[in-house]
Amino acid sequence: MNIKALRLGLYRWGCYWVYQELGKGFSNRYACDRLGEALGGGNLKHELNVPAHVAHFDHLVEQLSINCKRAIRAHYLCKEQWALMGFDSKKSYIFWLRKAEMALLDRMN
Repeated sequence: MNIKALRLGLYRWGCYWVYQELGKGFSNRYACDRLGEALGGGNLKHELNVPAHVAHFDHLVEQLSINCKRAIRAHYLCKEQWALMGFDSKKSYIFWLRKAEMALLDRMN
């Protein structure tokens, strides 16, 4: 897998969870407002039949460090609102995002 395919998969993963959190009425707040949660979806996984590709990315993202999870969430669920996810600077956010993407690529290959 290359970085382009990984980013497409993460984009689809993010879209799925944003839709579940907002589009179906499971939450009346945007996903980024709940800073305490490390992953998109929270407890929704137990209530939904999650597609296999989404569950695969959930599993991969769960294995990352907390800063990597926050960066992935900020980029793919929160539309790059890195300040809401607790990053001090855009440079820090980009560093953790690239580190997370590289770690995911290593795990997928």
